[in-house]
Amino acid sequence: MEKKITHWYDTESKIFYKYFYGNIEYSDLINDWIKLIEDKKIPQGVKKFILDYRKGNLLTPPQMAMEIANFYKENASWFLHAKIALIMQKPEQVVIPILANEECMDMLEFRPFYTMEAAFSWVNE
Repeated sequence: MEKKITHWYDTESKIFYKYFYGNIEYSDLINDWIKLIEDKKIPQGVKKFILDYRKGNLLTPPQMAMEIANFYKENASWFLHAKIALIMQKPEQVVIPILANEECMDMLEFRPFYTMEAAFSWVNE
């Protein structure tokens, strides 16, 4: 499957969605966020994000969680007090948001979920 990342902002729920397809690496994650920020594709003030990895294969090893956390910290103007739900159905991928959350707990929250419904419910709490 071809690598692909798509985006969608729901104006009603004020949730920014990202969908991942194919093999996704650390550089894909970061470069996509950078492009979205530079192109002003994320509306100012959005604090609810749902990242759907169900059709993607995250190739980032767990030790990269610190690098991912650092990216979010460096971009605090976009992510401060955000809730980032990650839908992951591969157990080996779940460790990344858990470790990243440990590094960012004072400024944003990451949490893995198995279903869209659970992720949606959490970001709307």
